[in-house]
Amino acid sequence: MYRGMVILGSLFWMLGPGCWAAETKAPGFYVGAASCDITPDGPVSLAGQFYTRISEGVATPIMANVLALESIAADGKQDHAIWVSLDIGGIPLIFNTTIREAFREAFPQLDVNKLILSATHTHSAPLRGEEFSEFCASRVIPAIKQAWESRSAGKYAYGLGHAVVAYNRRAIYANGTAVMYGNTNSPNFRAMEGMEDHDVGTLFFWNAEDKLIAMMVNVACPAQEMEHSLKIDADFWGPVRTMLQKEHGEDLVVLGVCGAAGDMSPHIRYRKAAEERMRALRKLSRTEELARRIVRAVEEVWEVAEATREVPSTVRSLYQEIELPERKITEQDYKEAVANAEREEKAAAESKDGDKSGHSGKARWHRRIAQRWEKLAENPNPMYPTCVHVVRIGDTVLCTNQFELYTDFGVQMKSRSPAKQTFVVQLCDGLIGGGTYLPSERAMQGGGYGAVIQSNMVGAEGGQILVEKTLEMVNQLFPRP
Repeated sequence: MYRGMVILGSLFWMLGPGCWAAETKAPGFYVGAASCDITPDGPVSLAGQFYTRISEGVATPIMANVLALESIAADGKQDHAIWVSLDIGGIPLIFNTTIREAFREAFPQLDVNKLILSATHTHSAPLRGEEFSEFCASRVIPAIKQAWESRSAGKYAYGLGHAVVAYNRRAIYANGTAVMYGNTNSPNFRAMEGMEDHDVGTLFFWNAEDKLIAMMVNVACPAQEMEHSLKIDADFWGPVRTMLQKEHGEDLVVLGVCGAAGDMSPHIRYRKAAEERMRALRKLSRTEELARRIVRAVEEVWEVAEATREVPSTVRSLYQEIELPERKITEQDYKEAVANAEREEKAAAESKDGDKSGHSGKARWHRRIAQRWEKLAENPNPMYPTCVHVVRIGDTVLCTNQFELYTDFGVQMKSRSPAKQTFVVQLCDGLIGGGTYLPSERAMQGGGYGAVIQSNMVGAEGGQILVEKTLEMVNQLFPRP
């Protein structure tokens, strides 16, 4: 299943605790990149749905893509950031902890808080349990080492393109309710709930030989077109990488990063017949069509940005741990959750389909609300600890959060940021676990999956605090004259 997995202790012995010994470098900007395959060999349980799926082969390999950045000022002060984009569903606690413990032991010279793990949110990757986490660590840590040790004096460029990849997935009806993937061909359908962000933000990086070694591509859409597939699949990021590598070199490292897209999906929500006709005329699969759009947007940026390459004025990385108020559970929420859990548990006990209907997963989903309600007796105002990374690269800034963050919040950050271009990246490492949905106020009013209490640890109040805290950090990196 996980052929090639090594015991982490052996890995550290190979790398050596001093593998990143202090170096003397001239002031400047240094960049390195590397990739590694994190595809397991045999059948595994796939993440992303309530029901059980066991993989039946590989459609496209899932990858970890690493970008290592370092800046040395004239006075010798150094800052760095190491970004690892992974083709997985999220960054749960066990995965985050395993990678970070491996990082600390193998590379004690660097600050673990400068390490950023992000997920593309494919629904066709393995469950992130202990075994898969250790397997990934055995692949990712050497890739980080390769990226760091290959860094050389480099340049960067950036730009903004656009592509229709994401669609708001929440339909609003005449009675004010919202339904995820609700029928839009209904007399009661009134609108899609929120805005869509069609930005394709791209960062390009060259090494000392003036060779393009990496791209970071920011699309506000989870990679879940193939979310019900029984094959391991990087989803649309697989063909995106293939197409970009065909154009710019097979060893190009492409980091796909997911923007604020908690209410977004690549699934077509209306005008489906027209879209499908065009896809068929192009003789493309749906993931290939999405990749075509993304790559076209990147190439349009490349046409003008390639000539603007420069040494960034600065690279600075900030990390902050914050607390957000948990979404309040009402007594009515509690009673409904218990009733729903009991119904699903009964259905699971009576089911003969091996949990293909997902009753056990749904029961646990509801039971967690009951457990949270019971804890309110001890702490009526619980807080949710999380963390934020903010990385400035010249005139651009990247801001992370661990949630499936609704697009409204990401657009607020972009609108108010002082940077010339702002990249918001969701589903990054957190302090507790993976990313639950963080809904907007209007979504909470509409209800439905993704905005009900079962889907959230933090509500719109906490989302606004996250926006303000993130912008405070951004403003630290872009001081006003």
